[in-house]
Amino acid sequence: MTIHDLTRTPPPLLRRARLTFFVVAVILPIVITAVAVVILLAWLPTLPPQVATHWGVSGADRFGPPSVYLWILVGVGLGLPALMAIVTLASVGAHWGGAARLMGALSAGMSAFAAVMSLGSLAIQRELADPAESPGIGGTMALAFAALLLVGGIAWAVQPRVRPEQGRTLEPRYSVHVAKGERVVWVATTTMPRGALAFLLFVLLGLVALAAYMLGTGVEGGWIVALVVVVVGFALAATASFRVTVTPEGFSARALLGWPRIRVPLDEVESARAVDISPFGEFGGWGWRIAVDGRTGIVMRRGSAIEVTRQGRRPFIVTIDGAEEAAALLQAYVDRARTVAIPSTDRSTDSGKETS
Repeated sequence: MTIHDLTRTPPPLLRRARLTFFVVAVILPIVITAVAVVILLAWLPTLPPQVATHWGVSGADRFGPPSVYLWILVGVGLGLPALMAIVTLASVGAHWGGAARLMGALSAGMSAFAAVMSLGSLAIQRELADPAESPGIGGTMALAFAALLLVGGIAWAVQPRVRPEQGRTLEPRYSVHVAKGERVVWVATTTMPRGALAFLLFVLLGLVALAAYMLGTGVEGGWIVALVVVVVGFALAATASFRVTVTPEGFSARALLGWPRIRVPLDEVESARAVDISPFGEFGGWGWRIAVDGRTGIVMRRGSAIEVTRQGRRPFIVTIDGAEEAAALLQAYVDRARTVAIPSTDRSTDSGKETS
């Protein structure tokens, strides 16, 4: 007997989705970039030794050899889509969804953007004797973004729509019973995986080094990089680890810095359960996320998570070890509160009948 695994996309639909994704995210960027490279190489004899590579408010202000655009074309038009495709295929696995479809559309759109941007920037400089006389690039940028939207939209439309199934419910490892007057507290910490944390720290250190170099040498824009370092550093510190707590008062999750945080009082909890989560398939990535179906949560990794269903609001999810025990304890408090409230309501009703 074959049991349907809800964490998997049906095989026929998955094969069609992956094949279409491969065409729009890998094959199409290769074709677009190859055509653009052929055109660029054919234009080289008509271009000056130095061309404008950057435009400011007053016009072209930086220059370089035409080959700069060749590397931009290959890097942005082919390298970036290839990286996006590899990450998507490796992360999604068998749990396909809207996030994978969006990445395929972006990959195709980025290749079109790079081709139009590179060729358009060179087209306005052909036959120019002095690259400083290059006209503005506003029209080229508008065409490049239009190409991104057009090609990306077509790539989105041709891919099949796959709505990811929610992960399966995990059963508690043991039954939790909380007696009247008894107070049981569950506390645990969920942290970003070490590999991801190490990568982000490496990127942050690179930004720190770049900011220090630019500020130390007086390079223009150094303060912008320094500001980015501060923002990225704070964001990393604020979202790298969260303390999750279940008490008789309800559920809470708080970053170790104290913010961001969320608290769900017990009287707002409808139910709690442990589920198996696919970060990319259901939430499109990692961190504090919003899923396509409206669920929100702190998604640090694949695996077990506590899902808190709230009154009048979408469920909130936190991936954490021991989610089965946390959900069972919170549900026990919810059941105890309902058991206490129901007899009180019945007595009030009976009393009213006797009085009348």
